[in-house]
Amino acid sequence: MSSEYKLLSQLTGPRDAVLSLAFSAKAKFLAAAGYSGVYIWDLSTSSSAPLPHMLFAPQNPKYVITASVWTYFQKTNRHILILGSMRGDILLWDWSEEAKRFNLLYRVHPMNDMQDEILSLDVHEQTVASGRIGRVVASTANRCISVWTLSSAGEFNKVFSTTLGHNLKPKTVRMCKITRDVFVFPLYGGEILRLDYKTGAIKSRRSPGPGRMGSVALNHTADKFVTYTGKNFQLYRLGNLEILKNFTAEAPVVSFPKQVAFGELETIVVGGTDRGCALVYNIESEEVVQRLSYPGGSLVQPVSTFTLPGCHLIAIAGSTQEQPSSVILFEKHIPEALQQTAPPHVVGDLRNKSTPPNISVPNSIHIGFYLPKIVIKLASIIGAVVFMFFALYYTMPKSLQVCALLDGF
Repeated sequence: MSSEYKLLSQLTGPRDAVLSLAFSAKAKFLAAAGYSGVYIWDLSTSSSAPLPHMLFAPQNPKYVITASVWTYFQKTNRHILILGSMRGDILLWDWSEEAKRFNLLYRVHPMNDMQDEILSLDVHEQTVASGRIGRVVASTANRCISVWTLSSAGEFNKVFSTTLGHNLKPKTVRMCKITRDVFVFPLYGGEILRLDYKTGAIKSRRSPGPGRMGSVALNHTADKFVTYTGKNFQLYRLGNLEILKNFTAEAPVVSFPKQVAFGELETIVVGGTDRGCALVYNIESEEVVQRLSYPGGSLVQPVSTFTLPGCHLIAIAGSTQEQPSSVILFEKHIPEALQQTAPPHVVGDLRNKSTPPNISVPNSIHIGFYLPKIVIKLASIIGAVVFMFFALYYTMPKSLQVCALLDGF
């Protein structure tokens, strides 16, 4: 079995630079957002699913999409794509399985009608279980951090908005999968903030971190992050900002921040370059294990990864302005022996989308109550004694039942 990624598909459509790539839950869809709006492909057919009223207007900030993320509600089987524009709009598009199209669900206009570019978007859970509420966080160029709740019925409500100090530009925001708190990674300065997910209050500050953080990926347990520092990709421990790994990259030709992502159950790191390829690093060895070539060459900024029970996926796209930018999809098969031991957050099967998978995220929050085992055991013993008493009582002759009742009084 090959240990390398193979070309799976070349998806065409974007007529200008792509700034963001995002897989939906179960890898049903892949979205490419940027200067030519948004293009979406159904990966089971490789057919495109365009968004209505999304114009090609690369000079108009309203139609330039800078960030994208998906969420999926198991209860209603709804795929919702969340987009952020260069003007500052946040848009929610809802997939209709019956009509086979996307419909605009919600639009949040920029605050005070001022242009305020959306720099980053994230969700607490990509797959929201029945009875749970989705959460969305966004950061803007005007240093604003906002959190919303999203219900399975499509209700979108703001929880809070807070504006950070003038010395902080929140380039990337990530929501902790365990606590739901928000981590803010600024482009410059090296100070990482943790905000309360209910109020936006600063719970902690960590410094000094990397002096530059162009792109950040947070692992599932929120104890490590990998970032592009302007020269290399580096892995840090979030608690004390200790450098754990250094993934050497070639000297950049342009200063655009290259995107980075964990992959293969957090055993690899995938990073973009400006040299016509994306790089795949082995986390343990810190070495480049594969170069994923982009046919258009030049700037390859956005990358995205996804793991299914049968394969690992990597998507890359071109980011050179005023040039068509295809999305290249790569696949690496997982041997059957390894599929049997895959962790529970490995989801779905790209070739069998008719049966929604049972998804659970490691270290997820338990909602409800917990009873110690000793309490459960004691309750079982008491229940058994009570049952035996009543069984014995009702099998006694009636005359003895009367006597027993009188004795009780």
